[in-house]
Amino acid sequence: MPQLENFAYFKGINLLKFVEDFPDESSCIDHLKALREREGIACKKCQNEKHYYLKAKDQWSCSSCRFRTTLRSGTMMESYKLPVRERFIAMAFMNYSKKGISAKELQHQLGRKRYEPVWLIMHKIRAAMGKRDDRYKLVDMVEFDEGYFETETKDIDKQNLKRGRGSQK
Repeated sequence: MPQLENFAYFKGINLLKFVEDFPDESSCIDHLKALREREGIACKKCQNEKHYYLKAKDQWSCSSCRFRTTLRSGTMMESYKLPVRERFIAMAFMNYSKKGISAKELQHQLGRKRYEPVWLIMHKIRAAMGKRDDRYKLVDMVEFDEGYFETETKDIDKQNLKRGRGSQK
């Protein structure tokens, strides 16, 4: 089942390019359709991989059992009714900076009255990004900009350890 975990498009794009590439909902739907077709669509009922597209309904129909698969079915966009363009905007904003964006700020940027749908879609995007990151394993030397790691030490009293300084011994 495709998860659309590839956020590479949104990582290197600036806001002006994003608005140029996705000016309206139909351009986002076309892009999502192309991604889904590239990954392949399998029928949930019979697992058949041959489908034809019903443009009037934005759905695929299975060639053998006629079971319909929607554009968002089987993706992180499945359960919520936010427009595809708003989801793309959320993905773009979440990829623009190291620190990311808060759900409250994204709610403001999208012009949404309710906080909950924005918060839920951000968690779905984070989960999909986590699945993408699980595919990679860090090897060799890894450098961190900032970080605080707490480890348990049996021999050294915890009061002797200071944040960022390590052991006093």
